Amino acid sequence: MKVGNIFIINVAPLVNIPISQNQVFSYFFTEKLNPGTLVEIIFSSRKLKGVVLNSYLANEKNLAKGFKIRKIEKVLAKEFLTEKQIKLAHFIADYYFASLGLVLKSFVPKIAKARIIKHEAWNIKQKKIILTKEQQKAVDRISTNHPPRVDKRSPRVEAGQPPTTNFLLFGPSASGKTEVYIHAILEIRKNNPTGQFLILIPDAFLTPWAVERYAQYFKSEKIAVLNSHLTHGQFYANWEKIKSSQAKIIIGSRMAVFAPFQNLTLIVVDEEQDMSYKQWDMHPRYDARKVALQLAEIWKARMVLGSATPRIETYFRAQENDLELLKLPYFGQIDEKKLETRTFLVDMKKERWEKNTSLVSKKLRSEIAWALKNKKQVFLFVSRQGMSSFSFCATCKEVLRCPKCERALISHAEGHYYCLHCAYKTSLTPKCIKCGNLAFNNWGIGTQKVEKEIGNFFPGVRILRADNQSAKRTGSLEEIYAEFSQGQSDILIGTQMVSKGWDLPNVSVVGIMDADNLLTLPDFFSYEKAFQTILQVAGRTNRPQSKFPGVVILQTFHPENAIFQMFSKRDYESFFQREIEERKKIGLPPLGKIIKLTFQGCSWEKTEKETEKILTILQKNKNVQTKIFDAQTPLLAKIRGRFRKQIVIRIKGKKAAIPESLQKNIQALPYGWQIDVDPISLI
Repeated sequence: MKVGNIFIINVAPLVNIPISQNQVFSYFFTEKLNPGTLVEIIFSSRKLKGVVLNSYLANEKNLAKGFKIRKIEKVLAKEFLTEKQIKLAHFIADYYFASLGLVLKSFVPKIAKARIIKHEAWNIKQKKIILTKEQQKAVDRISTNHPPRVDKRSPRVEAGQPPTTNFLLFGPSASGKTEVYIHAILEIRKNNPTGQFLILIPDAFLTPWAVERYAQYFKSEKIAVLNSHLTHGQFYANWEKIKSSQAKIIIGSRMAVFAPFQNLTLIVVDEEQDMSYKQWDMHPRYDARKVALQLAEIWKARMVLGSATPRIETYFRAQENDLELLKLPYFGQIDEKKLETRTFLVDMKKERWEKNTSLVSKKLRSEIAWALKNKKQVFLFVSRQGMSSFSFCATCKEVLRCPKCERALISHAEGHYYCLHCAYKTSLTPKCIKCGNLAFNNWGIGTQKVEKEIGNFFPGVRILRADNQSAKRTGSLEEIYAEFSQGQSDILIGTQMVSKGWDLPNVSVVGIMDADNLLTLPDFFSYEKAFQTILQVAGRTNRPQSKFPGVVILQTFHPENAIFQMFSKRDYESFFQREIEERKKIGLPPLGKIIKLTFQGCSWEKTEKETEKILTILQKNKNVQTKIFDAQTPLLAKIRGRFRKQIVIRIKGKKAAIPESLQKNIQALPYGWQIDVDPISLI
């Protein structure tokens, strides 16, 4: 090969390469290719796409005798990714111990033609909104670059500190957080008309409502949506709108952090407490909140985290002044004292003493009857779907489990049993694997069981169910929402998928059917998730447009539980103090760092042997700050035929850093290991 106009091109193949191996490979080409160029290469005897990271002119030393180097097959698109996207990809790969090529693959959409999309429905007449004093104050803080005013009683700014650019907008459901986001954008645009604004929402099904709100203020052609519900063509068309700077308002789920922004000015993470922002079930296991924070730093953009129930880590950062805390009170005539008097903790033990063996308490039944009589609507929250929590043999008491996952099967109203983790479904006459019996007893409640019982109490009432099963059958949650919001149904029975974002002003009763189930998992995060879920569910009533006070009824066998008591008073501060004190004792986030390592093997013997071998290596990193816990069997010991064991690592400290030796051990993990940095569950 002659040295002339030959360039060495360093490429990251878009494939999962073990992090213990080289992630970047050299090719040659006859012209210089800028970073971000999308190319086709031969890698391990197959054609793959790759992203150019850098290139330089070759010399004799580069092309020494005997040194073999392949030529790039084809240039697919020049400067397909921006340098800022590549910088963000490197951060994700390093922080989450992920393959660089696999991370970059998340940034590269499938190039496809889109059918013409009509957006007439997005051009919605703007409603006249007058901001409250607290809303306007929040808008002013977010939209200006001036540091906040120093409070002598509690100084927030030290001399020489840069202007605040990251905020926590803390306000209850229906306090008007979305209006603050929108008006902050309107203010920022006055000085930066070419700016782009990223609005992250936790679930793709919330997109229609988010688009509807923003379309009241921004033209449809300036709005782009990015989520997994789009076709490849629609996704790529919106991706191009962002890259060309045509789109100014980008509304998307967690994947939207990978978009090719040209002038990112503000990032909003709405419902920041939601666990959907964490990709926990596939590589790369990133958290969009952490990535968005890094994205804001790369762009020098402002960032707003909004929530009625912030994560403990987020609220702690606000207490430590890493975020500026902006508070919103309840909207309009609603206040906390009124909500307390309209919130009831029903003791289900007393219901049993009074011979009420129903799933529905007398109090809830009477409130539902009142609502139906007065043409109001009811929302009943159930934490599980199906007819029960699990089923067991009537003869030997053996639990009916999935043969692939060993997860307790859920009873379905149609008579069969199914697994929540895979596609397994029994026949209508399953046998007990222990004694061969055909009869099973169901324990616990699910959405279908509640639906059946409510139908017995209120014959002829129009009931709508929203869970994974019904959403699949109906076609989409949007259809379920449309039917209920238009008054075509009287009672909505749903799981957590409808606990947030749904604005239902005609709902006068919210019933939390099985609150105790939210606290049963032996997980470090269970109390936090329970408190957040309950408050989010309660927020489906007493909306700003409501013309009547709503009632919230929480059914529990343990009304004395501190979590339920704090919920009844809407006392987030007490909840936060309780949780932070517990975490201080054992050095858990935000006062420490957690890494969960999970091994999946084809046999239990291999899984145990591999886990113990790695544990021995990791234990060498033990010290005062770093604790390596013994290998544990997770709650789901087998998923889709693969056996599992895990090792949890805890590093103490507010700014906990992973020791270099431990980093090397983790990077050297062989095939079969999953690395989860900052997990959302330890079980």
